[in-house]
Amino acid sequence: MTTENSTSYTPSACSAMPNNLRSRTPLCCLGALTAAAMLAGAPASADVFDDIGFTALKARLGVPNLPTGAGYGVGQVEAEESPGNYGPNTANPEFSGKTFVPQNGAFGNSGHATSVGLALYGNVSSIAPGITNISVWNAGTWATTSFLKTNQGATPPAFPPAGMRIFNHSWIGSFGSSFLDNDALRRFDFEQNRDNVLAVVGTNNGAGSAPSALVGYGYHALTVGLANGQHCNAITPTGLDGQLRRKPDVVAPGSFTSFATPIVGSVAALLFQTTDLDAGLAGNPNADKATLIKTVLLAGTTHRPGWTNNPVSRGPTRGQTSTPLDPLYGADLVNVDRSHYILTGQEQNGSAAIPGNRTIIDRGWDWIPTIASNASVYYRFTAYDETDEVSILASWNRSVGTTFANFTLMDIDLYLHKVTGAGIVSLVGDRGTFAGGNVSSISTIDNVEHLYVTGLAAGDYVIEVKRKSGAQATMPVALAWFMTDTGPLGDLNDDDHVDAEDLAILLGGWGIDGPANLNGDSIVDALDLAILLGAWTG
Repeated sequence: MTTENSTSYTPSACSAMPNNLRSRTPLCCLGALTAAAMLAGAPASADVFDDIGFTALKARLGVPNLPTGAGYGVGQVEAEESPGNYGPNTANPEFSGKTFVPQNGAFGNSGHATSVGLALYGNVSSIAPGITNISVWNAGTWATTSFLKTNQGATPPAFPPAGMRIFNHSWIGSFGSSFLDNDALRRFDFEQNRDNVLAVVGTNNGAGSAPSALVGYGYHALTVGLANGQHCNAITPTGLDGQLRRKPDVVAPGSFTSFATPIVGSVAALLFQTTDLDAGLAGNPNADKATLIKTVLLAGTTHRPGWTNNPVSRGPTRGQTSTPLDPLYGADLVNVDRSHYILTGQEQNGSAAIPGNRTIIDRGWDWIPTIASNASVYYRFTAYDETDEVSILASWNRSVGTTFANFTLMDIDLYLHKVTGAGIVSLVGDRGTFAGGNVSSISTIDNVEHLYVTGLAAGDYVIEVKRKSGAQATMPVALAWFMTDTGPLGDLNDDDHVDAEDLAILLGGWGIDGPANLNGDSIVDALDLAILLGAWTG
């Protein structure tokens, strides 16, 4: 029997699951793993690489410039498949050149852990083959004595190994006690914030399946579901912090969430390494913040047909929502190409007053160290023509006390306004400026707000990040955005200017079809040159 004064686990909760659920659930309760977990996951197919934007990223950057996750260590936390067997098969050829560091003593082979490893850092099956240092934990020991230190009062979690920036958790579980589950989740969030670590965690498998407290209902991690929707999307279970919050945050392809989760982790690894490879990011200490990487990843997702965060569709509150993400798909399908595009758009700072001129281009991000109570930060952009998609997302962490007995969470709202001769005007209720989506995101319980707008008319606009009144501890806010087709015709490098750099791109593509084919006649020639020169801004 698990009590609030004990950190032991009983495997009965998992083994007592109905057979029809257990047979499709490679995620597990702590201390026990279902038989289906031993199914080996197939290596990622070309279709998966296409779906998550990796093929597009590779084509855009070229192989020599492609990030691989090199230089960033990962932590792989796995439940035991059988006593002592919770680590990947280190003899697998795809793990050649990898260094595995057991954190809980020597481990035996687990088919589940091997499949997770293939997707996370496999030399062929992963988009992040450059990951070479892998720390491996037993999930039950990780949650209790060796890392989180659950139910140990003010004793803080352990520190991760040097160089480890990503945790992968392809398991589920519960202590069977809201007190202990909350204590574990607060420690989980505390550690990620303290150590600048990003965790990716899987939700339960099966549409309509029961939620499990650990570890998908924390605030800071990226909780991962399946692109086909066959996963648990229940509200936060009774007794846990943040009632009514819904997971997952993002989805990825996979047969089970166990194997979709490391795909998201591999995307995060590529983004982390990009902060070293890109000259503009390498000198910016804000670029590799885990919360910023999480925000960039969520803002860059592919919103597929049917995705909705349920905005009001008509009337005076048209375009307003209090549920930032889709109730089943979260921010939707991870897209490493779009997220890389956002990250390399560089940091673009907001201002405390409404800007008089454009301050941001069509993709980028900002790290906002502080927003005072009842204050706002503003960003202004120009859409030169109708914009098909505008994705803007803010996220922030909760502040967990050092005794883990309490926490505070700022209430942030996100708005899109239109600039007029008289100042800025709310787009809520507007029927002519945008075709669909939401222009106001005002959740009171989440630590993410998301604007997703389709068919935005040409014009000048202002993004407002507003902190509501409150005495909660101040935490940084990360903001990221991605917009399609906002620049002037002829802006080939998406810096909102038509200048010598764009001319060089056009001349480099002369005589063939490509991005510089401005008039759509399948060849770059003098007609396109005339269009570019006519739009010249210098």
